[in-house]
Amino acid sequence: MQLFNVCSKKEYIKDGEKKIKWMRAGLLKITDTGKRFLTFFHLPGIEYHLFEHEPKKEEVIQLDE
Repeated sequence: MQLFNVCSKKEYIKDGEKKIKWMRAGLLKITDTGKRFLTFFHLPGIEYHLFEHEPKKEEVIQLDE
């Protein structure tokens, strides 16, 4: 299993120097079978499932003539 931190980035200036603070917002888990799950710390008990994006197929309307 792979674990990735989900973070937001805040840039600020301290003593004239640009600094970056990383704030952990959640965790992305990828299982050994390839399933992906996303959890946010501010939404405990909810696990999001990630799927590859598939473009919608255009619907074809056939008119009888």
